[in-house]
Amino acid sequence: MYKGDDSVRTFNAWQIICFGLLTTPLAMGGLAMAMYLPTYYAVDMGLGLGLVGAIFVFGRLFDIFTDPLIGHWSDETRSRFGPRKPWMIAGVFGFSLSAYLFLSPPDAIGPAYLMLASGLYFLFYTILDVPYSSIGLEVSPHVHERSLLAGSKAMFQVVGAIVAAALPFIMGYSIGEALNVIAFAIIALCFIGLAIFLASVPTPARIISSPRLTTVEALKSVLADRRYRYLLGSFLIVQTANSLVAALMVLYVVHIVQAAELVGLFLGILLLSSAAFLPFWIYLSKRYSKKTSWMAASLLCSIALALVPVVGPGDVTGAIIVSIIVGSSFGADATMPTSMLADIVYEKEREGNNRLGGLYLAVKNSVSKLSFIVPMGLAFPVLGYIGFEETGAAGPNATLTFFFFYSALPILLRLLALYVLKIGPDFGLEQKQDSAFA
Repeated sequence: MYKGDDSVRTFNAWQIICFGLLTTPLAMGGLAMAMYLPTYYAVDMGLGLGLVGAIFVFGRLFDIFTDPLIGHWSDETRSRFGPRKPWMIAGVFGFSLSAYLFLSPPDAIGPAYLMLASGLYFLFYTILDVPYSSIGLEVSPHVHERSLLAGSKAMFQVVGAIVAAALPFIMGYSIGEALNVIAFAIIALCFIGLAIFLASVPTPARIISSPRLTTVEALKSVLADRRYRYLLGSFLIVQTANSLVAALMVLYVVHIVQAAELVGLFLGILLLSSAAFLPFWIYLSKRYSKKTSWMAASLLCSIALALVPVVGPGDVTGAIIVSIIVGSSFGADATMPTSMLADIVYEKEREGNNRLGGLYLAVKNSVSKLSFIVPMGLAFPVLGYIGFEETGAAGPNATLTFFFFYSALPILLRLLALYVLKIGPDFGLEQKQDSAFA
């Protein structure tokens, strides 16, 4: 069980909700970028899939370098308002403007416009998200409360994604019209979320007296933590498995289940089950440990993915059951690593005066973005080479190849992550009880 009790809790229920609300516009932008914008710019705006894909991949790679820099700079910021709030305020203004430019382009644009709009969007997303999320790592001395803060962000992430995904279908909008509405919704929610955050979320000040660290010195300090290296490795492996499942889900529904008209339904099932099971994973983490909760979710997801080859064409019910179980694990994948990281940051900052939460989080974010290269760089080229997108599961070799990427490889990756977690150290301020996963 945990050391500490509710007497040291910092947040009430309303404040936990206020903390997570600002995640909604970020999630709306992320969903629009992943689901609508590549096709919109490539087809509707006439830039072509190859060019648009290259610009988007460059943006993701750019993030891998900018995230740690912004994380470190926000750690080292010293102002009367604290280290994070000045960055958040600048981020809200910049992200609102860049989201409008990115999601509501003029009628005639060229590659230069997309490069500029997407570059500003990726940059200001990081400027807002990294300092904002870093606050969740360092504001609470209570171990379980850190899971609630991470869970609040995960919950509002689902809300934002569902709103952005459902808007074109509910309102009957074209993709261009929907993107325009999403852009204005993002702007409104950014300023509302920021105002509520500043007014309602307690952010205790901590005086820093130690000399400033260079980026290299701070990075060495972060990576020297053995617990963090194991957490980072496990997170990369699990995120890679999730990236494969998420990226190939449309092909699974269209060609394996043969229910193309239900693609939106399956996306909604993944998102809703992720949110619905969050309280269970948080309860399990409080009852045993965060590590145990995450391992249990990973094992459950592996069992569900093993059932994927059993689901045949037209078996919508079976596919929904599998998707619910797989989606349920996504909530634990989003919440537990972040909460475990908060435990590490709390201990690390308590040992010395340097603030490192932003860099810890930024490196984790970079790893998460790196994981999305696997489906784009491995699964898609192989499936494209065998013509799966056009012919589907026409023949045993095509079917087996798809099942390898959608089921077998994610299972192997999750089992590897389970092994890394099992042999790894304890994380943060918790003591494990005996369990099947410890």
